[in-house]
Amino acid sequence: MGQSVKYRIGKILIDAGLLDQHLLDIALEEKPTNERVGETLVRKGVLKAEDIAVPLIIQEHLGNIASAVKLAAGERQLLGELLVQSGHITGGQLDQVVAEQQHSGEKLGEVFKRLGILTEQQLNALLVFQCNQDAGQTSPLRLGELLVLTGRLAREQLEDALLKQKQSDKNLGDVLLEAGYVSPGCIEHGVRLQKMLIKSVLAAILALGMDMGAESYAGEMCAFSTQLQDSNARAQYIAKVATAAGNMVAHNTHSDNAVVSDASDDDSASSFFFGKTATVAKSQGGLTLDSFSQDCLGCHDGAQASDRKINYKNSPGKKSHWDSRGASEHPIGMNYASYSAMDPKSYKPVAAFGSKMMFVDGRVGCTTCHDPLNQEKGHLAKSDYRSALCLTCHTK
Repeated sequence: MGQSVKYRIGKILIDAGLLDQHLLDIALEEKPTNERVGETLVRKGVLKAEDIAVPLIIQEHLGNIASAVKLAAGERQLLGELLVQSGHITGGQLDQVVAEQQHSGEKLGEVFKRLGILTEQQLNALLVFQCNQDAGQTSPLRLGELLVLTGRLAREQLEDALLKQKQSDKNLGDVLLEAGYVSPGCIEHGVRLQKMLIKSVLAAILALGMDMGAESYAGEMCAFSTQLQDSNARAQYIAKVATAAGNMVAHNTHSDNAVVSDASDDDSASSFFFGKTATVAKSQGGLTLDSFSQDCLGCHDGAQASDRKINYKNSPGKKSHWDSRGASEHPIGMNYASYSAMDPKSYKPVAAFGSKMMFVDGRVGCTTCHDPLNQEKGHLAKSDYRSALCLTCHTK
């Protein structure tokens, strides 16, 4: 499932909740070049050697999805529960997806894909992980293995307990307690550590799945984004954005949002994008797209770049579900201020924003969530870690 990558131990520890970024940064100040991160954390007393032992082992399994899903452990969880545990979505967002699933009759995984919450690769990986939780295969995150690796249980004791478990219908924790091999506190610690590390593994699987899923469109590297690496082209694009700013909802006046331009004309942006006007229909059934989105879709037509199907809507106040007729993308075309005014419980007010997202003519478009100046996969306007991008507009 793709080439192997080195997943950083610091990232694993942060995702698991074993330490935060600030503490990691402080601990790594003046770190000797020949010292591993884990060794530095133990030497400075940030973590105990037993705390770092298992994360170091699972790090070796997080190079690709095929290996990562084999780390599954614990009781089998529902798909939505896995996503909430990973921090990918909130409980409230899960409730919304379940409501949509009940309305549409689709499988829950298909709804996650349609709403852009999961890629195909992420969904498949989570389903395999889910099945592996039941499989009983060897994993360093199985409770018994965790207790051995953290020095709370001897290997011989684990093997004896597993043998006794096969002869009964009891779970391993109860067998270990009855045998007097561990204390209730050890079991509680092991279960807590297991949940924390599974959260980290799920975060890694989703990150790897995003990279793979992005290959169909972001991984190919947007041709226009590549052109913008040229300083002249970049300056022209920024000037075009500034020219359009008069018809754009400005979320704030923060300095990182400011765009300065001395452009003296108001040429169509489409004359700059790839040097031609987009051939994609400027209206579909009378539905008009903003010029920036027209240009994006002029290339993302399935020929020059991956096909992005339009999901157009603009009915503020109407409690309707996404129109999924052949469309798989976030809707565009909505007048955001109107939606926010009509449904303040679902949408944040414009005044509350502090991002680089653009609303041309006050409407949601391709450049609301995507920024061609960003060279990273997906060309997102801001990071979507823990749904940060989505929560810029949505309340939950």
